[in-house]
Amino acid sequence: MKKLIVMFTAVMLSACSTFSQKKDEPKVNTDFMGGNIKVSYSLTGEFQSLTSSGVAKVTSNLPSAVDEAYLVATLQARKQIVEFMKVEVENSNFIRAVAESLQEGVNTNGSPDNKVTSKIATELQDNIKQQSKAILTGTYVSDKSYDASTRSVKVVIKTGVKDNEVAKQVSRMMGN
Repeated sequence: MKKLIVMFTAVMLSACSTFSQKKDEPKVNTDFMGGNIKVSYSLTGEFQSLTSSGVAKVTSNLPSAVDEAYLVATLQARKQIVEFMKVEVENSNFIRAVAESLQEGVNTNGSPDNKVTSKIATELQDNIKQQSKAILTGTYVSDKSYDASTRSVKVVIKTGVKDNEVAKQVSRMMGN
């Protein structure tokens, strides 16, 4: 009888978790720092991901020159994220840019007033501030490319809520 109750409870809990998952909300993107930083978030102001790109020239013909350029571009992209977190997020222009992007993203469904978009932008700003440590520690290289014609490399660094959860799970699995 106890086994039956335990199995019934497990089935009910798994059914509840299956139906309580959020549907994929449309996301809005806002570019910062000349397009090198892109912030993705939901229409409710929930932070989803941050992408940064860095470019570096290959300066020599040594076999390790391309790898060194990738390293420089990666460090540049991560530095941009730090600068973004310290300067742009604290700036009032952040709220204005996010509010404008929200206006553009929502115009297809009906136009909200400026107070609502400003409030959502402020919530996003607060979400990013609260998650800043996780955002900075959860960065990874999502794409890298080499352009032989210009002898330069491009690296794209990404971090996000889902990525941080995966990183935590992997860390736990490795015993850290």
